[in-house]
Amino acid sequence: MRALGLLGIGALLWSQAASADGPIPCTCRAEGTSFALGAVVCMKTPDGPQLVRCERVLNNTSWQPTKVPCPTARAGGGVLASLMASGRE
Repeated sequence: MRALGLLGIGALLWSQAASADGPIPCTCRAEGTSFALGAVVCMKTPDGPQLVRCERVLNNTSWQPTKVPCPTARAGGGVLASLMASGRE
């Protein structure tokens, strides 16, 4: 029981020493890149591609789905497309 008490005191002292240098920077990783907390990226999910946000969950970083589909671009229908089709650029 005494060992657990000493272990708890050691953990408390270690956490105070770590916080004296400032907060530990937390990041999420995707596709080999680090992202800061709050960053939003498009990611494949079981519900299809959607925007996900880097958040801290139970002292760990995690990608949380936003339920917003990823923005997409599509060709055709714009002013540039009609100019190119008419031969004027």
